[in-house]
Amino acid sequence: HHIDENKLKEMVVASLPGISSVISKRLLEHFGSIEKIFQASEEELKKVKGIGDKLAKNIRKIVTNNY
Repeated sequence: HHIDENKLKEMVVASLPGISSVISKRLLEHFGSIEKIFQASEEELKKVKGIGDKLAKNIRKIVTNNY
């Protein structure tokens, strides 16, 4: 059960534009949860290997901009 849930979490994070399954895993390992990834600042996101300015900005935009 546990593995399926983790796989699902990785898929949710990997659905963000520009986020590969590898970076998705790194984000989850670094922050611990999807909620924490979504709450992270650009600076915090950039601490994860593979995430630069542009990707960090994109993540913040997707997570914060109104529908």
